[in-house]
Amino acid sequence: MKDRILVVLLVLVSAAYAWGLGWIAWGFLRAGSALGLGLALAIVILLLLTVWVTWREVLFGLAAGRLAAQYEPPATADGEDRRAEFEAARSAIQEGEESDWRAWFRLALAYESLRDRRGARMATRRAIAESRG
Repeated sequence: MKDRILVVLLVLVSAAYAWGLGWIAWGFLRAGSALGLGLALAIVILLLLTVWVTWREVLFGLAAGRLAAQYEPPATADGEDRRAEFEAARSAIQEGEESDWRAWFRLALAYESLRDRRGARMATRRAIAESRG
């Protein structure tokens, strides 16, 4: 529940930021000069980028949460030794479970336990893609 409140708070902050950008763009547009028009256009681009990134991250979080709710670790999972669990998860994918979202999600959790955020996000994105078929 704490995570959901944080996500809602961050979305509200992003919405306030987007509203502020829109207000500034409107002010530049009302100035009527070519420079004002150019600045307004640049700010609108930042506004659209903000909305797109926020939307994409919320969808990623929802999809990852849905997979986490469905995921059950395999009986061979070793929660104590993080490096051994990572090697087992990686070898499971290399041995033919490449299209199984559970194997990719297991790898994502193993990356996360090793504090490799980039690898964890990559594996989570692949797990989401594989779960959709």
